[in-house]
Amino acid sequence: MAIRSKLINLVILILLLAIQNTAQAKLIKCWQNKAGVRECGSAVPPEYSQTRIEFINERGLIVKVVEAAKTPQELAAERERKHIMKEQEDLRKEQARLDSILLNTYTTERDLLLARDNNLKAAQGQIDISRGNLKLLQSNFDDLQNQAANFERTGKQPPSHLIVKLDKARELVKQKKIHIESKEVSKNEMLEKFKRDLTRFKELKRGRIN
Repeated sequence: MAIRSKLINLVILILLLAIQNTAQAKLIKCWQNKAGVRECGSAVPPEYSQTRIEFINERGLIVKVVEAAKTPQELAAERERKHIMKEQEDLRKEQARLDSILLNTYTTERDLLLARDNNLKAAQGQIDISRGNLKLLQSNFDDLQNQAANFERTGKQPPSHLIVKLDKARELVKQKKIHIESKEVSKNEMLEKFKRDLTRFKELKRGRIN
């Protein structure tokens, strides 16, 4: 019984497809030629098969439309448009995530300003400590440099171990200066972020109130 039922369903499907194909074959197809003139017929010429095709029934009504195949340029433009839309959606989601973090972290503007001041104080404290260490390193370098100069003033070559210490001290001073500059940049970036966060926080709060 199951096999017979499947056979019946298959026959019905074939008949429906045949009816559909017959009905579609009776439709008039219309297209636009290279001169921009609308032409119609029972079959579309091969050279116009990729253009916009309209199917018209016996009453002269358009019952189906097959749009023209897109050109490589149109496909590229569509891909670019989708890419831009995806980027915009990603940015929107990321902004929503950051807004949620901002509102969950701070209740009032005062909380945000207090956090800014505490972070600034901590960052400046680290910079001050590094500057103190730099003074010690610079003092040690100056002392070693004076020792080397004393040898040279007497016409003697500074000992190799002194040269090694001097080079090492010079490198330590250089690296410490770079470290301090990096800390200063980080501090300024932090202040700019707090400035942006404060502006955004005000906007979000106004939006909620309004």
